[in-house]
Amino acid sequence: MSTRYHLIGVVAVLLTAQAAAAVGPRGVLIEARNLAYDANYRNDQAGLRSAIEALQPLVDAAEVAPYAHYYLSWTYWALAGSQVQDKDTSGALESGKRAVEHARAGLAARAADPEFHTVLVNALVVVGFLDGSQFKTVMAELSAARKKALELGPDNPRVALMDAGAIFNSPPEAGGSRERGLARWQEALQLFDAEAKTKAADPIAPSWGHALAYGWVSGLYLRMTPPQKENARTAAETALRMRPDFWWVRAQVLPQLRE
Repeated sequence: MSTRYHLIGVVAVLLTAQAAAAVGPRGVLIEARNLAYDANYRNDQAGLRSAIEALQPLVDAAEVAPYAHYYLSWTYWALAGSQVQDKDTSGALESGKRAVEHARAGLAARAADPEFHTVLVNALVVVGFLDGSQFKTVMAELSAARKKALELGPDNPRVALMDAGAIFNSPPEAGGSRERGLARWQEALQLFDAEAKTKAADPIAPSWGHALAYGWVSGLYLRMTPPQKENARTAAETALRMRPDFWWVRAQVLPQLRE
């Protein structure tokens, strides 16, 4: 990733450190979370690590500790995805394990919140996918967290997105289906569209996923048989209108649409 984005991340961490006393833990959390969101779109590992550095001290701030763990889990999950793109399997697995640790820590304080069950599922997917020796153990915990998330947040867009991914990517013998997964993904998109029209009750609550859902579904369309290129193109264009810096769509999807 470019030196410019790395410097942005470093400066952001310095600014949050200097401003912590003035804005308080919630302000620092929001800045660090937004840095992580931006770095994820840009496939900027240095920015993700800068966000982690800024978030880590907040696990000791009682006011925001559960959400600090949540966003640390999310950021390590995003970092693992970038490391997979780089074929750094060992690094991605280590990031996945850290994502699981922080998800569990956050969930211990927010057991009735579907967001925390969902972030645990996402983290466990990384570990289960990259470490076959832990697959059975991971699947037991993952299935329980997925079931609880669906029970607690049936209309939560991030819950629906997680569920759609599980359905799409699971083999038929495990209850998966690309057609049903894609239909569930469309439900998630509708929930994200509705969420975007409302104001968040708490500014530190999770708000990610809208552009990601449109970007990622473009890849799912291309995995259908036959590939649904026009649907993929429409979804990719929607994602890029929201986030012109969406690296994955530009680097992974658009080249396939030109073929």
